[in-house]
Amino acid sequence: MLALRYNKRTMRREMEKRKQRFEDKNEVRVRMAAVLKKLVSNVSFFDSTHIFTSHGDVPDDSALRLIILAPEQFYSCDEPRLAVDAVLDHVRNHGAKFRHCGNRLIFLAPDHSILIQLRDCIRITLSWNSIVEDVKAKHLVPDNFQTQQYIKELQSAEDELLRVARECYKWLLFPAQDNPTVTKLKVKAFPLNTDGGTLESEIEQVCINNELVITAWPPIYLRDKLKKYYWKSNKPAVGAMAFWDDTLHHPYLPRFKNRSVLEQAIVEGTSSRDFFGTAYVYRDGKFDGFKLCDANVQLDDTLLLIQPDVAKAYETANPPTTPSERIPSNSSSSGLTSRTFHGNVIINTSTAKKHMAQIAEEIIAVLTKEPKVEVSVTLEIQAKFPSSASEKTKRAVKETAQVLNFKNADWK
Repeated sequence: MLALRYNKRTMRREMEKRKQRFEDKNEVRVRMAAVLKKLVSNVSFFDSTHIFTSHGDVPDDSALRLIILAPEQFYSCDEPRLAVDAVLDHVRNHGAKFRHCGNRLIFLAPDHSILIQLRDCIRITLSWNSIVEDVKAKHLVPDNFQTQQYIKELQSAEDELLRVARECYKWLLFPAQDNPTVTKLKVKAFPLNTDGGTLESEIEQVCINNELVITAWPPIYLRDKLKKYYWKSNKPAVGAMAFWDDTLHHPYLPRFKNRSVLEQAIVEGTSSRDFFGTAYVYRDGKFDGFKLCDANVQLDDTLLLIQPDVAKAYETANPPTTPSERIPSNSSSSGLTSRTFHGNVIINTSTAKKHMAQIAEEIIAVLTKEPKVEVSVTLEIQAKFPSSASEKTKRAVKETAQVLNFKNADWK
């Protein structure tokens, strides 16, 4: 027993002596980043996670990102300034450029009161690890019992380090803005529960419960936002993608988990007459591709969301015509038996998507309603370049054509 007590004291003394080797800005910081990487390795709620990453190295795109702030950017209720400044710096800047998608960033910050303990745990772990490595390299030659004790101490230190790191990085921060007239952004903080559950589940729960990230959105909320900020008497329609683009930048708008959340809200809203109508183009007082209470829509750059009262009035003034009403009378009253139909049309490339959608809905859909009919559709595309297409264009078109099962996709 005395020998064991002596060995333990010797081991502890050696560990304490080695702790002084490790500096906060070097080994301690590197190990802290590694521990945090392990902690967030299963956090799948975000598209990407960045640990101690400068704002210039965080991409400026629509991906939802979790930024883990460096230890010197700590947060406390009494002194939030360092963390707040770091958040605003990331939200506003992308290196030397202005950041467009600042509303896609959420931040995890360390608690100032636990940082000292975390750094000490890291030094202890690094010390035990260096002892074990020296034993493996035969720089130290303890007996088997001592060797096992070193390994046991290292494992205990690593377990304690994970626990303390989880307890330290407990503040979820995000940019906030009450309305577009308020130019100064705020930073709100939510504490994570560190006693139960995984870090992943706690972050997800706080994000969803506090609507920091929207995973499902009823169309009534979309209508209310459009009514509040977008629809005007002289502007009764807004581009759906323009709204999505604004949510990437402005914190007074919802932060969707991804674009599909907005798309689902639009689809649900278009199945009713109460939320908005849709169209593809508005010109000369007319909505091309106008629909009301028709969920057959797709979120893209052409989709317009129309104020519901305006959409209803437009529908009344421009009642929809059925395909049969548009067929010339001499084509159906001739009494001749028609066993085949063949049609071709030249499509303007600038309105190709809208035009092909109309063909699918108003020609192909009508034909396929006939019993036992066989309908085939062939699409032919020709593109002529004044000199030569770029290699990038040729490669992109070729690869996409293969994915879309084109029979022929040749460049000459």
